[in-house]
Amino acid sequence: MSFNFDKQAVINYRLQRAQETLSDAHLLFKQGGSLWSVVNRAYYAMFYAVLALLTSIGKGASKHSGVIALFDQHFVKPGHFPKEMSKAIHKVFDL
Repeated sequence: MSFNFDKQAVINYRLQRAQETLSDAHLLFKQGGSLWSVVNRAYYAMFYAVLALLTSIGKGASKHSGVIALFDQHFVKPGHFPKEMSKAIHKVFDL
């Protein structure tokens, strides 16, 4: 089964979700929210941004670990993003 979708609209939606979720993390931090909640929102901000990147190249995965692996394969290993970005998302994912 094949779905037709506006790839740019999906990318924009995911980037918007990333920005909103990062704003949530900042707000929680400033208001003294639990550190777990702040880290959770920060992780999802990174995750949504990575989903947008993967959508831009027609890739995706059903599990978070698969999304991170594809990010490493298609963006970190070729040098488009520094290894520190990969380390950060792996570290937060493992919490």
